[in-house]
Amino acid sequence: MGRRSGKVSRFISRFFKERQIYHRSDGVVHFISMSTKTQIALATVVGAALLWVAYASVNVVFKEQIIVAKERDSRIMETTYNKRLHDAQRAYDDVNAMNHIIQRNFDETMADISARHHLLRNMVERKVTIEQGLDALASGLAQAGGPSGEKPKNSNRIMIDVKTSEPTPRQSRLSALRKEAFLEARDGDGDEMISSEALDAMRQASTDLHAEQMLLLAAIESNAVDKKVHLEQVLSSTGVDVGLLVTPAKISNVAFAQGGPFIDPAGANIGSPRFLQHAGRAAEAIDELEAFYAALKSIPLSSPLTVSRRYTSGFGIRRDPLSPDRYASHYGIDFAAPYASPITATAEGVVKSAGRRSGWGLMVEVDHGNGFITRYAHMSKITVRRGQKVGLHDKVGELGNSGRSTGPHIHYEVLFRGKHLNPKRFIEAGRYVFES
Repeated sequence: MGRRSGKVSRFISRFFKERQIYHRSDGVVHFISMSTKTQIALATVVGAALLWVAYASVNVVFKEQIIVAKERDSRIMETTYNKRLHDAQRAYDDVNAMNHIIQRNFDETMADISARHHLLRNMVERKVTIEQGLDALASGLAQAGGPSGEKPKNSNRIMIDVKTSEPTPRQSRLSALRKEAFLEARDGDGDEMISSEALDAMRQASTDLHAEQMLLLAAIESNAVDKKVHLEQVLSSTGVDVGLLVTPAKISNVAFAQGGPFIDPAGANIGSPRFLQHAGRAAEAIDELEAFYAALKSIPLSSPLTVSRRYTSGFGIRRDPLSPDRYASHYGIDFAAPYASPITATAEGVVKSAGRRSGWGLMVEVDHGNGFITRYAHMSKITVRRGQKVGLHDKVGELGNSGRSTGPHIHYEVLFRGKHLNPKRFIEAGRYVFES
């Protein structure tokens, strides 16, 4: 301990020994004596000042680095936040754009489906109306039966129960139509390159429905064509040229009787060219069927008697009933039945004449249009007047024995454009309708 004190004393005496500082001013010399203690005190003050400067400098440097580091971290955080915000905004914009595309596709698809559905519904309603009319006609014809009163043999299975015939099996045809519909959907979809689960599901559902609608169109066309062919056979069996009976369907008449402002089908969201092609063929088939149905309604295919009767005389040359030694032309057919049995119209029409006529007795003529006239003679009573509209099986009179007659019966004639035709062929044709 004493040794250390001695070293310190020697160090102090060596470096802080008493010093004088001389100063001369105006020829006078002054000096300042600095003792050891004063020097130690001055050195302590200077050292403390230097330490403070050093500390302050280091502190400033470190604080600046801390501030710089904090600013750098803040900038990094801000950059990261902005990037995430930008990514989130971009994702939101992408979702918005996808939703807009999906909504637009959905609206367009629904508009297209709705337009096709409306077109199909109109076709089906037209076809159903025609079929209901045919069913009613067949049912009415079934009430009268065949020429001798024969009733339907097939449990009165009404009017053209035709199965849809397809050139290929249903599944193969459905597959082909699905492929066709898919090609249409792909050709018409401007956003096909944009894929999402919702869009893909919607496209698939739309394609499936499109295929089913096209298949329905094909079935409507096939069924209408089959029924039209059957009606054509019925009309041909009457012996009259079908071309004279049926007015060409309006959709087939591409040269005349057409008009109206141009409306682009594509702009109406009805469907693609292939769908419109199927729809056009189906519509044409329905129009042709409707034309045949209209002709059928004006053709007398029924018997004038719906009650039990007996076929007594045919069409053509026969022995005259009142002059058996002579032959005469018979332009109608005769049915015997109980006196005052109801005589009914064999098709809808307008009463052309009603009254007594020489040789015919009480007679009614009905104009059915399209060149057809029917006559009902030898009645005991007339129940209609000239100009009156009558429907199928509306009563026009009662069976009797008036005029040149040998007993109660009905003389029935069919004229087409002034020419007498065999009524039995028409009644047989009517039987083909209700027994089909």
